Amino acid sequence: MTTVPTQRSAAPVVPATQLPVRRHNLVLRAALLGLFAAPLLPVAAQNAAVNEGTAAQEPAKLPVFPEIIVNAKQDYERRAGTKTVIRSDDLERRNVTDMAGIVRYQPLISTPMAASGGGGIWDGAGNTGYNIRGLEGNRISLDVDGISLPDAAPKPDGTALNAFGTGRDYFDPETFREVRIDSGTTAASGANPGLGGGVAFITKSPEDYLGEGQDHYVAYKYGRATADRSNAHTLTGAAKIGANLQGLAVYVHRDGEQLDSRGSAPVNPDDWHSNALLSKLVWALPGEQKLDLTVDMFERKNKRDLRNKVSALYPDGVQQDSTTKRTRVSLGHDVVLKDFALFDRLSSKVYLQNAKIDDKSKGRYTYRGNFQRAIDTSFKNDSIGLTSEAFKQLNADNALLYGVQLEQGKSRRPWMEDRTAVATGAHEITRKNRMADMDSTKLALYVRDDYSFNVAGKKAVLTPGLRADYRKNEPKNLQNYVTAVPNAAKEVRKESDSYFTPSLSLSVEVLPQINAYATFTRGTRLPTPAERTGTYDSFSYTSTNGYAILGNANLRKETSKAYELGLKGDVAKGLSMHASVYQTEYKGMIEYVMQEDDPENYPTITQGLYRPENIGNARTWGAELSLRAELGIWLPAMQGYRVDLATGVAKGRSFNTLTGESGGLASVAPAKTALTFGYDHTNKLFGLELTALHAGDKQAPNDLLTGTTAPRFKVPSYTIFDLSTYWNVHKNAKIIVGVYNLTDRKYWDYAAARSLSAGTTVASRTEIERYAKPGRNVAASLSVNY
Repeated sequence: MTTVPTQRSAAPVVPATQLPVRRHNLVLRAALLGLFAAPLLPVAAQNAAVNEGTAAQEPAKLPVFPEIIVNAKQDYERRAGTKTVIRSDDLERRNVTDMAGIVRYQPLISTPMAASGGGGIWDGAGNTGYNIRGLEGNRISLDVDGISLPDAAPKPDGTALNAFGTGRDYFDPETFREVRIDSGTTAASGANPGLGGGVAFITKSPEDYLGEGQDHYVAYKYGRATADRSNAHTLTGAAKIGANLQGLAVYVHRDGEQLDSRGSAPVNPDDWHSNALLSKLVWALPGEQKLDLTVDMFERKNKRDLRNKVSALYPDGVQQDSTTKRTRVSLGHDVVLKDFALFDRLSSKVYLQNAKIDDKSKGRYTYRGNFQRAIDTSFKNDSIGLTSEAFKQLNADNALLYGVQLEQGKSRRPWMEDRTAVATGAHEITRKNRMADMDSTKLALYVRDDYSFNVAGKKAVLTPGLRADYRKNEPKNLQNYVTAVPNAAKEVRKESDSYFTPSLSLSVEVLPQINAYATFTRGTRLPTPAERTGTYDSFSYTSTNGYAILGNANLRKETSKAYELGLKGDVAKGLSMHASVYQTEYKGMIEYVMQEDDPENYPTITQGLYRPENIGNARTWGAELSLRAELGIWLPAMQGYRVDLATGVAKGRSFNTLTGESGGLASVAPAKTALTFGYDHTNKLFGLELTALHAGDKQAPNDLLTGTTAPRFKVPSYTIFDLSTYWNVHKNAKIIVGVYNLTDRKYWDYAAARSLSAGTTVASRTEIERYAKPGRNVAASLSVNY
């Protein structure tokens, strides 16, 4: 059984009268949440009294919080495949504040990020997800507590699938208990499927802070990071309420500016602040049952001044106000039944999630006149769903997992322009949807069995799995869809897709505590509504003829076949290892293609028409190795010292089925290695880590799918050093300090900088400088708890 260590982190108690106006909204929500939960307390107290009386007569039948013992082969980290767990202690000691920081030391995982201003007036900025083994964007699944986060939305006027106008960072890492990363096509399970991998964020719970003799917990944490001049305040509170009710609330406020660059070019100003609130009530019921109510809210506001990366048609630059919001409410139920035929444990959840990104951009525009141009664009995703997962230990050799997922969703992407003539004050207002309004229904069924047996006296586990998915899309409000190209709406229709994805793994204990494994997994990704129906056209300012970017209702699925061999376990006492080699084949990859003129259906589109098509096949392969050595096990004088190594190398090839060309896969990052030397005092009084991080150089090859052949910036190799330390100055107080890029090295992240043009002009060299990562920077936190 995996034990989750008790967390001791926190945030500030600030009187509401001292809160800035911009924070009142979230504080009001927190107050409303308290009012919502308040009616439960008398009921809980009454039930607690009743249960106490009942428990006196039947103490064994009413455990307060039943501890579910799961077979070790159900342990996530021990399963076959490359699976990484990053716990909240790791996030805290590394001063993690965003998506990129979570995977800083992972060898084949990176975080593509748009430097301030995505390239067009209506583009936002932010992290668009993760790149895992060369795949990224919406080919990597992201979820919080098993609930999918919205897809990233392509740029409205972009002609590359992975050119995004919105990010996917709808959360604050301070609310996470742990992060789980599946590298490569995900196996059949209840996790949201990812063609190239999956990342699951698991939020904190009251039991992380409460336990035997611990009935309450209150903590405040202040953090400061110089890389973006940000401040963080976290307030955590947990308490037992009566005999059977526990509660948790985590509130996080951050504010800061644009991320620094070690380069010589200025970065666009970006003043931002965010608020996050996680609230949970967990109620133990008679008969080994548990209810949990979760409210998870996040809001970030950015005020950007885009002084570069915009057209010369905006002589004064562009100002943008951006708001990112996500609210999730869920009610979960766990029940354990002994000697029940269908399951030993059943975990179910109903949820409601609303997510929205609003970008409001304005600037003076000089195309065919002198105008003040204001553009408001949104990306809205609402969902309501149900999940239920059952676990059954059929016998000593068979452990069965099966479940169902049902979700109904709505996606909207409205766009409105108000163009005002400076001379006359006349307004010209244009309203368009950048994709068809889409209602969707998703249904998934899955089953997986762990079958244990012996092979030549060695323990072995064979795990077959099968997942069936169904999706139906129903377009709405087509009267607002590409109004300047009427025939486009005629292509949009109701559509449904279904598919099966099998997986198979075999794990054999070749040596005590060492397992060799082999996995085969098939994956499928359905085109998103934005890919099916996304649109942009120039007719609002070119009048008669122009160009357009349209979706494609005839897109097929993208598919994958993934193979992996590996070894994982304890090589010797104090030395653990995981080594793997993999290969994945992808078919039907989607990319935008320029179309021939179509005077019959689109007579006004004479300056270019782009549409996505299934034109690509790809293959990736590589190897990963991680080691952890506890030096004190072998040398008593080195008690508390440890060494961690994580390294990986990946390669890739792509093939354009239209042109017949093949070449390198640009999205595959160069080799990367992280070597950490650490020390922890015996009583955890203090500790420190020195990490060396090295990445190889690489110049992105010609992109055969997008047709990009212009020379790209060759991202140089780098070696940087990070030093961090923690000090428990008191049993109720802790200080953490980290110095990152210790030698002030100027370097670039390949995932973010690979598409930059080679520095052959002043403008391209300036852009390269702007993408340089921060120089030497410091992050620190002080936390106190009671």
